[in-house]
Formats: sequence, C-alpha cells, structure tokens
Amino acid sequence: MRYSMNLKGDLVSQDWKKKNKEKEKKMKVAERTVVTMDYELRYPDGELIESSIESGQSLQFVYGRGEILEALEKAIIDKEPGDKVTVTLSPEEAYGPWEEEGQCVIPRQQFPQDMELEEGMMFTMDSEDGRQVPFTIVNVSGNDVVVDFNHPLAGETLVFDLYIRDVRLATLEELTNKPSCSSGSCDKGCC
Repeated sequence: MRYSMNLKGDLVSQDWKKKNKEKEKKMKVAERTVVTMDYELRYPDGELIESSIESGQSLQFVYGRGEILEALEKAIIDKEPGDKVTVTLSPEEAYGPWEEEGQCVIPRQQFPQDMELEEGMMFTMDSEDGRQVPFTIVNVSGNDVVVDFNHPLAGETLVFDLYIRDVRLATLEELTNKPSCSSGSCDKGCC
C-alpha cells in the first residue's frame, strides 16, 4: 500500500485518498441539493425547441422545490454528475393540455398605444394574487387583440435530454430564498 504525507504531516494511504475523492464526486441528486444540468428540449420528431448547451446557460436549481417540472425532478432523483437521462413527457406531465378557455379578447387600448402589436408577441400581466401571468398575442383585429394564456408548449408531447453536470449541498441561504428561474427562458422552456 502506498502512503503520502498531507500538509499537516499525517501519513495518508493513497487508497483512502482515492476513495474519499470518489465520494466527493459522487453526490447524488436528492432533497436540498443544488443541481446544475444542461438540457435539450425536442418534439418527438427530433426538432430542437431549446438547448441550454447552445445558449450556454445551464439550469441550476434546488432540488425538490418545484423549480422544474415534477416529472423531470422524478427522472433525475439519485442521478450523479455525468449521468444523462432522456425522458418523454405527455402534455399532462409537461405544460398541460391546450385549453380553448385559455384564449380571450383584450381591448387594444390595454396595450401601449405606440406599440405595433404582432402575432406571437409575448407579454405578462399581474394576476389578482400578484403573480406574473404570461400570454401570447394570437391575432390583432381592429380594436380586439386575441391572446392565449396557455403555455406556448401546452398540448405538446416533449422529449427532454438531461445532462447532470454538478450536484452539491444547498447552502442555508439557497434553501431560504424564494425559488426563481435560472434558465433565463421561462417564456417557453424547462422551468
């Protein structure tokens, strides 16, 4: 068995150092861990919708706080850095079914008058409970603006390729702070 001396002058076996280093690297996804992962989001036919790899913005979140889709959390439990998981989500598991009741007409005067409104533009409005609710313009006709409050990916079956990059224990500050989207793409993506 080989030994080396650490900075304190203690003899440490190489095997112990190797095992200890492996334990550090092998933290698994669990409650109260911070997970850094990359993802690629696709339609079942393979068409790419969004990629944190292409954008250079890995997703980082505290596991178990509902910061990502529940089905994705279930798919990565007990995974380690270096693991890859592919999961296909039904509309119900992802962003829900598309619902006709999610569309409504908002008078044109509710929007900035100097703004040219176009189909596909996204806005947010404050709900009665203070949450920001996103919506998309579907059609502009005279003084009527048809908007859709459905998630842009509602009704879609989605395929997620998830790449676990890092797992570490969450700090007290991270556990007590309100969750937020760290992907920068809450308008359509992984949040």
